[in-house]
Amino acid sequence: MPELAELRLTADYINQAASGLKFTKIHKNPVHKGKEVPTPFKWFTISAESRGKELMITFRDTDTRKFKRLLMGMGMTGHFKLTNTGNEPKHAHLMFYATDGVTLSFVDVRRFGKWKEVEEWSSNRGPDPTKEYKDFKENIVANMDKAAMKKPICEVLMNQGYFNGIGNYLRAEILHRIPKLNPFTPANKAIHDHPIIFILCKELPLKAYALGGGQLSLTEDTWYAINTNISNYFMCYGNADMARVKDKNGRVFWFNPKWTKSLLFSLYHDA
Repeated sequence: MPELAELRLTADYINQAASGLKFTKIHKNPVHKGKEVPTPFKWFTISAESRGKELMITFRDTDTRKFKRLLMGMGMTGHFKLTNTGNEPKHAHLMFYATDGVTLSFVDVRRFGKWKEVEEWSSNRGPDPTKEYKDFKENIVANMDKAAMKKPICEVLMNQGYFNGIGNYLRAEILHRIPKLNPFTPANKAIHDHPIIFILCKELPLKAYALGGGQLSLTEDTWYAINTNISNYFMCYGNADMARVKDKNGRVFWFNPKWTKSLLFSLYHDA
């Protein structure tokens, strides 16, 4: 699933593809269960911004400068593609038509992507650790006594209310880079004893972004790994020498096999 780096790269792509274009129509593919998106203005521009795992698209009236916003989740395989009008990708589900004979399409093979008209970012997601680092830290410190923080750090890193943008590959890489931290340690203790977690939650997503993202590439039907730049940077995720366990949310967590001998792992695995 796309994580922080991939969402920022998606925003970059949209801003580059839509630069200088004037849009006139929005069309939703009827096979997608998402809501219709009314064409907001007679002529409008499109821009995008990411925050953690969310993407905000802004439609701005070219005459009045009024705007409307669409908040999007990419699902498992969502991405955008600019093509000539009439040559939209097979799995295009939301199309934005421009006057220059081109279409910017939201392409989503699995149809897990979502969108809704909004005024602000989702209130149930924490600050972006790369763009709002100070607020990101303060939000976690202020909630260290919450029940959620008593769960293992390997699970809490996936909690978007605190670690917005951190997903499966990033949590594996973050925790692997703290050799003395058992990833099954309660989050509040792990963060107290290893505050470097904060720094890694900022630095690793930025590194993944600089390397072109970890969400690989898309064929007609599925995702597969071809981004050798980031694959070479991975130390843990996808490494056959690492241990794996399905977490309580059903996601596979990759970690150093030395921790399989620990009591914390035994209690977690047997629970």
